[in-house]
Amino acid sequence: MTVTESKPEDVAPEMGHDADQPALPSPPSGLLGVLATADHKTVGRLYVGFSLLFLIVFLGTTALITAEGIDASTLGPLAENTFFQVQTISHVGVFFLGIVPAFLGLALFVVPLQVGSTTAAFPRAVAASFWGWLLGAVVLIGAYLADGGPTGGQSEAVLLFFVAWAMVIAALALGAISVISTVATARTKGMSLLRVPAFSWAMLVACSIWLFNLAAMVGNLVIVYIDTKYDAVLYGASSNRWAQVSWIFAQPAVLGFAIPILGIVHDAVPVAARIRPVRFPVTLGAIGAFGALTFGAYAQTAFNPDLVHEALFVAASVAVVLPLLALLAGAADTVRQGRLRPTSAFVLGMVSLLLLLAAGAAAALYAIEPLNLAYTTWGTGVEKLVIAASVAGLAAGLFHWGSKMWGHGVAEPIGKLVMLVFLAGGAAFAGGDLIAGANGQLPTPANGLSKVVADGAELGALISTIGAGLLVFGVLLVVLAVLPAALRTGARADADPWGGHTLEWSTSSPPPFGNFVGPIPEVASPSPLLDIREATKESA
Repeated sequence: MTVTESKPEDVAPEMGHDADQPALPSPPSGLLGVLATADHKTVGRLYVGFSLLFLIVFLGTTALITAEGIDASTLGPLAENTFFQVQTISHVGVFFLGIVPAFLGLALFVVPLQVGSTTAAFPRAVAASFWGWLLGAVVLIGAYLADGGPTGGQSEAVLLFFVAWAMVIAALALGAISVISTVATARTKGMSLLRVPAFSWAMLVACSIWLFNLAAMVGNLVIVYIDTKYDAVLYGASSNRWAQVSWIFAQPAVLGFAIPILGIVHDAVPVAARIRPVRFPVTLGAIGAFGALTFGAYAQTAFNPDLVHEALFVAASVAVVLPLLALLAGAADTVRQGRLRPTSAFVLGMVSLLLLLAAGAAAALYAIEPLNLAYTTWGTGVEKLVIAASVAGLAAGLFHWGSKMWGHGVAEPIGKLVMLVFLAGGAAFAGGDLIAGANGQLPTPANGLSKVVADGAELGALISTIGAGLLVFGVLLVVLAVLPAALRTGARADADPWGGHTLEWSTSSPPPFGNFVGPIPEVASPSPLLDIREATKESA
């Protein structure tokens, strides 16, 4: 018998909560169970489902915005008075209604299982996080439709927009606090921080950085709200509002939204390679270093336009490439030493890591003054690379843990197709802006009409529009792959279809309420299931 021949069901019954503890009461079922749930798994599924729908919508609006630049002399599908409104809600929607809540939902489902906990920390706060986020999202969209947003014409709707955005951030922060607390306080016996699975560690780093960045963001929103409400002429002026909050979508802060994909990749790669992760402490350190370099609350160019040429900004922008190179090298070394089985999670994860490395390299070039890339569409290209990397990484996570979440496997052949779509779409989506930025093209102004059009800018806009369309198509494919699994009631997939290394693969798919059955043996390494299989092999 080899290490990979032990069946998951041979391991699973040994693991769970302490047998001496009283059994947890079963939650209500049906619609009442969804509305009243405090189960982290149900909340995680809800977060992922709604955020995928929002991603499709707002990536679609991004495609409309990029299409405006195909002919910069005339207006495209959007009227002059709606262009900037659609542009701003696209930024907000893609990140705060799509990417961040999707990663948070995946973490709320997976992290407690990975650390051997029966639930997430503060389960009622987890439920409040989702419902608060969903309500805030609906109000935010409603405020835009009522002519709100940063430059809206209805003052009450403008104020409502800032309140709703702050509400969305507060709800996401509440969920992030639960993830941090789960990793910090709910780990099973023997699991030190250096033995925490890569995804749980990446979410600990990501949520911490998000809290730092988003706390400053809420401060911006409060200042703009007060100045707008009381008719001040500086922070609340219509032309100044967006400039004071758009730093969250620029480097280095925008890179921080992609931190979770580093954990997804470094959980999926060792499983696909069928060996232990290589130099695991170095991987954790590199993820932490990347996270620290994406702290961006100081990088608010609305208040300091010369920031992009200051030493701290330049050094951080260049240094951010180093941990990404280390992580890519670690993944490649793991593949080299193992026996690769190219799962959908593996190929999608590697595409996401390469796109994020491209974003890091583009961010480094942006900060080099002689290249004259600052304040051009090159910066938008960095943001779009982060979006493409995040979407591909999210898809990798859904293909990796899909059977665990819904009890039915996600179709592997679709994953291979999605990988090609995201690779081509991500390159085109960002490549158009990088081409235009390299030629000195400035971002499209609020009215959608560029006074100066650099060589290649209109071609770049066409390429970027095609890329946006491919990303929308890719997300639709992911939804089509996930939907049959999510809608299949009573499904029970194999507990461990991949030969997984971490504790979530020791319980049934989907896990029971309380996550585990029976006591969990003391963890002695980052790969506890491999430890058990090796011990079984030696005793056989």
